[in-house]
Amino acid sequence: MKFIHTADLHLDSPFLGLQHTPAKIKKDIMQSTFAAFKKIVSNAISTHIDFIVIAGDIYDRDSHSVQAENFFIQQCELLQKNSIDVYLSYGNHDYQIVNYDKSLLPNNVHVFGNQVETKTFTTTDGTKVAITGFSYETRWVTDDMTGQYPSRSQVDVQIGMLHGMVSGSNAKHDNYAPFSVAELTDKNYDYWALGHIHAHQVLSENPWVIYSGNPQGRHKNETGSKGYYEVDYQNHQLQPVFKTVAAIDWEKLAIEINQDMTAQTLQTVLVQSLKEHANDTNQIIQIELHGDTVTPDIQDNIESGLLLESLQRVTSEWQPNWVWPIEIKVTENAVLPGMTSLDRQYWETAAGEVFNQDTLHELTNKLFANQFIADEFDNQTAIESLKEQIELDLSMKGEK
Repeated sequence: MKFIHTADLHLDSPFLGLQHTPAKIKKDIMQSTFAAFKKIVSNAISTHIDFIVIAGDIYDRDSHSVQAENFFIQQCELLQKNSIDVYLSYGNHDYQIVNYDKSLLPNNVHVFGNQVETKTFTTTDGTKVAITGFSYETRWVTDDMTGQYPSRSQVDVQIGMLHGMVSGSNAKHDNYAPFSVAELTDKNYDYWALGHIHAHQVLSENPWVIYSGNPQGRHKNETGSKGYYEVDYQNHQLQPVFKTVAAIDWEKLAIEINQDMTAQTLQTVLVQSLKEHANDTNQIIQIELHGDTVTPDIQDNIESGLLLESLQRVTSEWQPNWVWPIEIKVTENAVLPGMTSLDRQYWETAAGEVFNQDTLHELTNKLFANQFIADEFDNQTAIESLKEQIELDLSMKGEK
């Protein structure tokens, strides 16, 4: 028996900042979430998967199109033709009141209702499986729902589906069905298929408690490998293996610069580095320049956008896969100008207290009610980026 665990498809999710992107690259980017799920379905068919579990956020409720819904239905129909069932729950982005009578999904798709429920079935090889889960009815689920999950059934494999976040990690995430790993392991299930966090990660191996992450990164903070877990059941043991499917990878490229570099020599270095970074997947690259000194020549070419545009003209023509530099960011190693050591000490102390998710959420509570703002600060990387930008502003003021 084999099954696939995926989540956070975010079909037709909006991509911003593409107005100056070549038509071919823009089309690839806009279709990337579709391409990733299509590859999951293709792999499921070719490897004779028994069923797929999708732990929430198939769409972005406020922005997805009819095209996205039709695409998902078509892919499920393709799975149905190959005798593969789909078990899905809705999350905080595609929350809805589940009404089985009005569903347009094919019969092989089994949707979990708004209350915790268990679906039991037997696979073609005789393995008896139980899957327990629920769908979000509203955007926020502040209750710890694990208490409503029953203990293990009399089955060969018991799977729990949960779209949520480990409680106590920060206040904002307590809006998403908070849980503790200990609560999950106490249920004595064999596998917990988690959704909501977009980086794949294993929280426990006995039993398996796993975030599959999203199959396709959607912005610069979603770097790293993207895909799903294929889980094989043999000799009464489950063995999950991560499979990559992203049509486009978001990556970072760090380059050391020095005071002897001109804008032209830097461009040559960057083109060569991007060539070495290229692989068999389309890539969107954030370039980070590190050094003690940035010459006025380089600074002018970065601020005017000339250096970025020059790189984009070169890399967009690469075949068979393109590389698209989206940003050039300078991170200077030098101490901020105009700051005494005492100033620096006060800054670091204050920054440590201010630039964390709990404090920002408290200060900007009304702003975080907007989902796109909440998502942007879902991880510490975005917060560190905000801190660095303020440091840069202080630096520029110190030079005046």
